[in-house]
Amino acid sequence: MGKIRKRIWWIAMPALLTVLLFQSYWLRQTYQSQQEAFVATATEAFHNAYDNTIIVTAKLYGGDTSQPLKKYSIQASIGINDIPDSTPLPPGHVSGARITYDTTEKPLGKGIHMDTSAANRNLSLDSGSPLSHFISTIFSSFTDVIPDKDTLDKNYRKELDKKHIPLAFRVLANNKEIDTISNRPTLLIYPGLNNPNRVMGVQFIGLPSYLLKKMSSAIILSIFVAFLITGCIWILWRIILRQEKLENMKREFISHVTHELKTPVSILQATNEALLTFRGMNDPDKTERYLRHSKTELDKLQDLIDKIMQVTREEQEQQPLSVTRADINTLVADAAGRFSHLPGLTIEQQFDIQDGTFFTDVTAFNTILSNLLDNAVKYNDKPHKEILIHVKETTGHYSFTVKDNGNGIEKQHLPFLYDKFYRVVQGDRHDIKGYGLGLSHVKALLHQLQGSISVSSTPGNGTTFIFQLPKYEKDQAAAG
Repeated sequence: MGKIRKRIWWIAMPALLTVLLFQSYWLRQTYQSQQEAFVATATEAFHNAYDNTIIVTAKLYGGDTSQPLKKYSIQASIGINDIPDSTPLPPGHVSGARITYDTTEKPLGKGIHMDTSAANRNLSLDSGSPLSHFISTIFSSFTDVIPDKDTLDKNYRKELDKKHIPLAFRVLANNKEIDTISNRPTLLIYPGLNNPNRVMGVQFIGLPSYLLKKMSSAIILSIFVAFLITGCIWILWRIILRQEKLENMKREFISHVTHELKTPVSILQATNEALLTFRGMNDPDKTERYLRHSKTELDKLQDLIDKIMQVTREEQEQQPLSVTRADINTLVADAAGRFSHLPGLTIEQQFDIQDGTFFTDVTAFNTILSNLLDNAVKYNDKPHKEILIHVKETTGHYSFTVKDNGNGIEKQHLPFLYDKFYRVVQGDRHDIKGYGLGLSHVKALLHQLQGSISVSSTPGNGTTFIFQLPKYEKDQAAAG
């Protein structure tokens, strides 16, 4: 069993570590996916806000009538060609696209007139429209128009609210405010074309907490799976330890049974040999004495066989009960009478009942009470042993108390008293005979009788067992 335990340990622990590593990797990938999705959404919202702010700013500049208005013509053509990456491109071109432009007068400044003639009134300049983004790109690339920061913050807040992003942010409008080394912004945005020096940044406050909150369901699921697997392994380990303990008890039981079988067989063999070899049969007194020894040993053998058969029956199926009317006083007196002849033993009987008869399985009841009395006698080292049997009738059930002044039981043994083959070690003593089956059989019989049992004990001051049997309808009718 020890080898099996080691094998299971070496299988279970790597499996658990593998699951935990996989859960950690999965959560990390989920976090990165959430972060990438957030960056994409926040970048799109910023472009929309930036385009709208540039157009509004340009309109404000164009509305300045203190100076004569000048019209500027920008001729631009954008063509997408399949240009190999190795082909040298002239100034004003980018890989994969040809952009050419020409201004009829000096380079564009702030004195910009946006043509809103009738021919252009049907063009939409709403935020997010392709035309507004195109115009924003043109102004950002070829003019010195700078968006108003307050207006940009306000528009960006609106766009983020549309995307259900409640985080606070700070817009970094120039290179001096942007630190890409120690405190890199969440977003880095290049508004124009062919102008890498014109960069804007956005720093979000509380982004990690926001992302973790969004993936809270994944975190809870991962923790649940980890605890579930850990719990299953722990329960499996407990079962293995319990099974190992049971196997040890069974081996001990077999060892005891073997010893108990060997002793009476040896005695029977010796008495038989004495009768046959030494002409013991010619001496009636000697023959009678040998036969009595043989009968005693045969009774022990029968008792041992009964216990073994009892274990077999309990592991297969329960035997049917035979409930009949019985006298409580007689049943208790018969059980006590089996032990009353023992030296130094006093058994006191107390009855607190209205009717002296009740319905039960007589054989099962005798077995229950006899086992409890036998334990009270065996586990008592005191010169004068005292046992109290108290019977009390209450509403719905009968209560039977067996109290002794024996050695008592340590607290750590109490939960295992009803396990098969479990025996309480009494210090260094090993002379108390038993197989650890009595209380297990008692509990099984009480379960069949729909009863219950409890125990309390103080080391050195004795043990008290209380078992209860329900009143059958016949009992209740008789009491009524």
